Amino acid sequence: MASGFEEFEPIFGKANAEWESNSTSSSSSSSCFLPFLFHFHALDTYSLRIHVTDFHSYTWEAKRSIEQLQDMRDGIGVGGSWVEFVDYLIESFKSDNVKLVLRTAKSQSSTSDHGATSAKLIAHKSKGMPRISISLEKLMEPSASDAMANLSFGLFKAFRSKNNSAVKEQEQSNYLRRASDTEQAKSERTQSPLDAALLLKRQKLQNLSMSDKALPATKVSNPDPAVPAKVESPKKSSAQDIRSTKVGKRAVPAYRRAKVRGAVLEDTEDGQ
Repeated sequence: MASGFEEFEPIFGKANAEWESNSTSSSSSSSCFLPFLFHFHALDTYSLRIHVTDFHSYTWEAKRSIEQLQDMRDGIGVGGSWVEFVDYLIESFKSDNVKLVLRTAKSQSSTSDHGATSAKLIAHKSKGMPRISISLEKLMEPSASDAMANLSFGLFKAFRSKNNSAVKEQEQSNYLRRASDTEQAKSERTQSPLDAALLLKRQKLQNLSMSDKALPATKVSNPDPAVPAKVESPKKSSAQDIRSTKVGKRAVPAYRRAKVRGAVLEDTEDGQ
């Protein structure tokens, strides 16, 4: 068995009214209609109801059970599952392709026009798609007033529900924005000391760099920067100084001293 209409959301819309092409109404081509609104909703778990009204002269009603809708499905040739058919029904009445076709009938004893006596609501999802046609019954008072009141109250509830949803979404958006602003403020407060510390460190490095540039450059004896200068240890340097001193104090040979001083060596036998 097909599933019921527990979750069927009410559908509100505008129906474009027109006279049936073969209508005998004298005003079939020139009559201007008041706007017609329709209310398509679940009457109970196993049936749907449609109200169509101009809130003035005409109010119409139709009820369809699950069995009647299944017969309609077979009649218009919509394939697929029951759920797919219900979806197509909903999409058709939510579209802009909904019209109310009115028909009038004159009495046999008079040529006077009694207005619309029957109507049907026709809808289809898009051009070329199967048409759903539902015959309507004209309501008289007080049933007509009850139908108009039911449509008005249902429209109010739908508006309030959508408005509450919009308010909740706005509140959620405001909450997220405030939370984002708070986190951004915290981040900025945390970042400020870090920026100050980095700036101070950068200034110190710049001052040290300027101090190094102000010192005189040390003369480097190594002409080739690619070859590292040889560094001697203090012990080795002291040993070289000692050797240099010993070389300076070395005695001159005797034959060199004689020539330098001009000394004459004589035989000393007479003295003996």
